Amino acid sequence: MITYHPKLSMIIPFYNEEENVERVVLELQQVLEKEQIKYELILVNNGSTDKTGWLLDDLAKRNSGIKVITVSINHGYGWGIINGLRWACGDYLGFMGGDGQIDPSDVSKVFNTLLEGKYHLCKVNRCQREDGPIRKLTSHIFNRAFVYTFKVNVGDINGSPKIMSRTCYEQLNLCAKDWFLDAEVILKSQYLNFSIGEVPVAFHRRMGGHSSVRIRTVWEFIKNMAFYRKRGVFYESSDFMWGKRDPA
Repeated sequence: MITYHPKLSMIIPFYNEEENVERVVLELQQVLEKEQIKYELILVNNGSTDKTGWLLDDLAKRNSGIKVITVSINHGYGWGIINGLRWACGDYLGFMGGDGQIDPSDVSKVFNTLLEGKYHLCKVNRCQREDGPIRKLTSHIFNRAFVYTFKVNVGDINGSPKIMSRTCYEQLNLCAKDWFLDAEVILKSQYLNFSIGEVPVAFHRRMGGHSSVRIRTVWEFIKNMAFYRKRGVFYESSDFMWGKRDPA
């Protein structure tokens, strides 16, 4: 029996995105198939209370390359992604939002750049943004504070899609349940000296649904940064501490 093995697994969490689900999924499938990329889409119903779950199940019935993972209670953007990553079978694993603000062709651009540059991790850099003033302000404050605190040499920390090799993923030990997951990926990748590529893209305005990013999200970022700065990037592991590795 021949088993289908995807080259790329893309995890997409959806939280009350009934207006965007079909467009996001079908357009991404079209691009990946045109590029002849062997893929699987792991669609996470991240505690939705609208028709999102039903729409995801219907899409899965129509395409064997789709898996649907259900998180009954929404514990945050990061938790949805972490649950999806656990089911990924691809050689390369990526994640992106389900709000439709990223052009699906940018997924293939990031993936091809990852392969061509032999990077461990590749991501977008949203050079042009069409989202609202609150989202722009939140992102600006967070990026400035993050770069100042951790001295990272990466722009647009929260830019996704992010795609990484399986080796990279297996060493990151991701655990952030909220929006800090993007930052956790960058922090741990930098600490482990993983190479990071970036692709400039445009970030489009939402065509439907509502963003869950608010000004209070900045406070969540600040608390997380303080926690990681104090406890260390690999605080759950006895092998790593911030700025040093324990002797073997």
